[in-house]
Amino acid sequence: MTETHAIAISNQKGGCGKTTTAVNLAASLASLGKRTLLIDLDPQAHATFGLGVRGERNTPSVYNVLTEQPDRKKSFLEDVIIPIDERFDLVPSHILLSTIEQEFTNKEESVSKLHEALKSLSFPYEYVVIDCPPSLGFLTFNALRAAQTVLVPVDLGSFALMGVDKLLSMVELIRVRLSHTPRIYALPTLVDMRTRFAKRMMEEIRGSFGEHVLSTPIHQTVKVRESQAQGVPLVRLDEKSRGAVDHLLLAQEILSKTQGVRVSPALNGDRSAALSNFLREFMFRAQGAREVHLVGDFNHWQVSPESLLWQKEGGVWQKRVFLERGRYRYKFVVDGKWLTDPQNDLLEPNPYGGLDSVLEIE
Repeated sequence: MTETHAIAISNQKGGCGKTTTAVNLAASLASLGKRTLLIDLDPQAHATFGLGVRGERNTPSVYNVLTEQPDRKKSFLEDVIIPIDERFDLVPSHILLSTIEQEFTNKEESVSKLHEALKSLSFPYEYVVIDCPPSLGFLTFNALRAAQTVLVPVDLGSFALMGVDKLLSMVELIRVRLSHTPRIYALPTLVDMRTRFAKRMMEEIRGSFGEHVLSTPIHQTVKVRESQAQGVPLVRLDEKSRGAVDHLLLAQEILSKTQGVRVSPALNGDRSAALSNFLREFMFRAQGAREVHLVGDFNHWQVSPESLLWQKEGGVWQKRVFLERGRYRYKFVVDGKWLTDPQNDLLEPNPYGGLDSVLEIE
């Protein structure tokens, strides 16, 4: 029997990319061969609208599964599921969801209603992604109870960590009362590393979450608005766009953390094979460096905010780049000094009397 892994996307701070993450993570997991269900648990229904679903007033939604009112009750999640794409389904939201907490007299039992609904699925999904409301009430409690993993999208703004302590307190309450402890990861979103402020905020996030900061950042991109306007996920709008690539990498990182293995191209179709063919990881150890850039044939040798590597622990700098088959010359630029890759013995002379590192992708 398929084991379902539920992922709650939660942050009470608005504008952090929560719904964008939920929609595009779910779509990316599906594109990597995983049967995925997205549950829109936000009464504002942004995830529902963002997938082009414009439900009428009486369209069945997650409200009908959670409610106890006999005239509105649907017994199973299957009764309200809407197919979106291959291996990708949606449980839509509805404005009535904002009133549901008032219906329950036994609050202790009601916080597990979504958990029980997922257990009753006749055809379990491999992944369930839950878009939580931007508040820490009854609905978010249900999502955290149902989830094995909680992603906290944290934008690199002035109030990036606002409300995170309350979310962690709610998770602790679930652990004490229900003996359930989901794993929590911070996800940097709306990333633009061109400013010192953004770099400082990233350090604050790492200081708060330690090892539980995902290594895949979600960058700012204009494609997000375009995908929302068209009602399609980024991976369907333009799978080679920055936003689509970010979420595909995020999906791979989630798979590695929840399954212990990376996606196998032989098992998960052409899209996974393409990812494995294009993705290359570059690392450089530079303890005490202020900035490390990666430049080469693939970016016209331009030092820019886009060429900046991410600083990890121990003086290690890292960047992942999508490259098609071919031959590429490259170098690292460490605080203005141009250096070859010490981990790559393949070098060739350049027209300026120096050496370049060479990468060949067959």
